[in-house]
Amino acid sequence: MQIGFIGQGFVGKNIADDFERRGYDAVRYSLEAPYMENKAKIADCEVVFIAVPTPSTVDGFDVSIVEQSINLVSKGAIVVVKSTVLPGTSQKLQDAHPDKVVLFSPEFLCEATAAYDAANPMLNVIGVSYDSAGHRKAAATIKDILPQSEHNFIVSAQAAELF
Repeated sequence: MQIGFIGQGFVGKNIADDFERRGYDAVRYSLEAPYMENKAKIADCEVVFIAVPTPSTVDGFDVSIVEQSINLVSKGAIVVVKSTVLPGTSQKLQDAHPDKVVLFSPEFLCEATAAYDAANPMLNVIGVSYDSAGHRKAAATIKDILPQSEHNFIVSAQAAELF
């Protein structure tokens, strides 16, 4: 299974590094070299993690880069948003992209120990935009490929966005 990673900053890089260490075929894309040539390859991935900037605004967060990133993902794929968003954002993104499954999974990385934290999460939280069989199946898939933790929770996306 090819797994895509859009965004290679602090969060995206460490998550992708961990997946590669565990033997997954990671496709990284960012606007910087050496990953910018992988833009079209994201469409070949069954699962895509998005960890891109969401700058603060007067109204909350600017999620336009997240929206642009979801547009790169193919129909039927699972999108896992790692970027900081306001509660309710994942459901809005899901409504705007009904041909994909949009999930939210907050990240708990400390900068000084990011590589360790990515490989050894204290907990995994996966938020589903809708309580449907398709979303539950996608969440189970993500739970299976995330690094193992003693504490795993599949909750509503809105609850996950509160972490």
